[in-house]
Amino acid sequence: MKQVFLATVIATMATAGAWAQTADRLLVNGMFETMNSAQPTAEAVAIKDGKILFIGSSKDASAFVGDSTDVIDLGGKYATPGMIESHNHVVSSNWMTTGVDVSAARSVDDVGRLMKEYVDANPEETGPLIGYGWAPANLGNQQPRAADLDKWDLGRPTMVIGNSSHDAVLNTLAMEAAGVTRDTPDKQPGVIYWERDADGNPTGLAIETIFFESFVKMGAWNPDTIVPESADVLQDFLSGKGVTTAMVPGLVTPGFSISTENMKQDMREIMGVLKEREDSGHAKLRLNVMPWFKLQDADPQDIVDFALEMRTLYDTDMLRTDKIKIHPENAWLARGATQLVPYLPANPGDAPTWGEYGVTPDRIFEVVNRANANDINVITHADGSRLIKRYVDIIIDAKKAYPNARNRIDHFTSMDNETRDRVVLHNIPTNASPLFYNELDAGRNGSELFKIMQEAFAREAHGQYSQIAQMYDNLSLSGDAPGAPIARAYPAFLFQQAMTLIEPTIEGAEPFPDWRPVMTIDQVLNAYTVAPAWQMGMEDVIGSLEVGKYADIAIWQKNLREIEPANMIEEALVVGTLLNGEFTHRDGM
Repeated sequence: MKQVFLATVIATMATAGAWAQTADRLLVNGMFETMNSAQPTAEAVAIKDGKILFIGSSKDASAFVGDSTDVIDLGGKYATPGMIESHNHVVSSNWMTTGVDVSAARSVDDVGRLMKEYVDANPEETGPLIGYGWAPANLGNQQPRAADLDKWDLGRPTMVIGNSSHDAVLNTLAMEAAGVTRDTPDKQPGVIYWERDADGNPTGLAIETIFFESFVKMGAWNPDTIVPESADVLQDFLSGKGVTTAMVPGLVTPGFSISTENMKQDMREIMGVLKEREDSGHAKLRLNVMPWFKLQDADPQDIVDFALEMRTLYDTDMLRTDKIKIHPENAWLARGATQLVPYLPANPGDAPTWGEYGVTPDRIFEVVNRANANDINVITHADGSRLIKRYVDIIIDAKKAYPNARNRIDHFTSMDNETRDRVVLHNIPTNASPLFYNELDAGRNGSELFKIMQEAFAREAHGQYSQIAQMYDNLSLSGDAPGAPIARAYPAFLFQQAMTLIEPTIEGAEPFPDWRPVMTIDQVLNAYTVAPAWQMGMEDVIGSLEVGKYADIAIWQKNLREIEPANMIEEALVVGTLLNGEFTHRDGM
């Protein structure tokens, strides 16, 4: 195809002799949506040393052809900047969504039945048995217990992890293997704990990651194989979906919920592995990896010092640590996220509850300010309306002292209107994963949501992400694996969720929350390119297609603007992904 351009090269060079550089690779005859308002579209991109040398017309691009230039005719294909997954645990988390898929369960009995069907079909297997994918909303707002698994006589230590990956159920054999008894202490009562019966005995239901240590003790954790295999599976999958960059808000290993020292040791080891991949040229994604602040044994200054240690070692555009992730509460589904109004009681006569902090606002304030003083930004998992209101105060106050800080609110599942308006006024970055607001968690037409939260408040506060997208452009979207399996945590899947408010995995699902507006194609594209690049502090090098920026490009089979929102999953297919101008995915090109 290069010969097509040689005749025009001579004529073009005669009038534009100043263009003396030759490109390593040239993409021509495409329809590039640049996400650069100064030059919204282009036909061609010239790439040199991993960066964009030229973007413009195919005719002008011909001036950059040399003897060794790889010229690729896109034949009119649509292309965008590489997608940025700005909250996705794509290094070590696949163990939480691997095993027996029980997402089809529609009762607690179904969970055990599906595990039994697997055992009967695989009698040669021994050792720990892992399942995943039960959703309380699909089980009539119920959660399985050990007794629900024991009745099926599975014959193996069994753990089944819930849909969001925060909770799990163990059978009696698994609790015995892990040494879980009535004397086993909770990590943090009311936040990270074992549900117990009236006599104090664990029921097998593990709330908010306390099961991570049991996963190790029952013999299911093998980091030497799980971590590299997880990184390969997750990152290979995303590169095939047009993703070139991922923010990893904490490495999901059992260690991070066992102790802060375990978390730090796991991160040191895994970052070394990731660095080897970068140095060898095998990295599929840019990664911005951050340590956790979650447990009661965590010290704010110690975590900041650890983040600085990691930043000293890892501070390139391919592998970087310059943020801290705070995880201060559990989920509204467990009535754990802190709210401004009380939850509806689980049982008649129960006392009102408003959720409970795992990390208090005072400690969040300290982490944010100590971090910002060292040019470290903070990303906070914020599910409940009370936490979010307090966190917004903290961000605004910190910005007075550290005006360049870009601290972010992630999830914001419940946020009152007054707080939302302050977020917009102060341009506070936000991030959302659409699956957490639709019928998958909330139940059909919100039936399960309205059993847990007062309906009037839920209608004000729940699922504000698509509303706030109409008000400002500092919202990013992301998939958040293992909150969902990676097969449901990639751009086109989220495009469809955000543009329809419908959960694709539920047959006959309806838009929810149906009082919210849908997002437009312009809004979802911004939320996967320009917004996350700015939130990462990398807007000078990624997020749009401009001269001097990295040649991170997604090439699509069809024009995204010509695909119906309800067909994004089926039709928004990626045929090529380039990272630094090199293909990480190529299918049919």
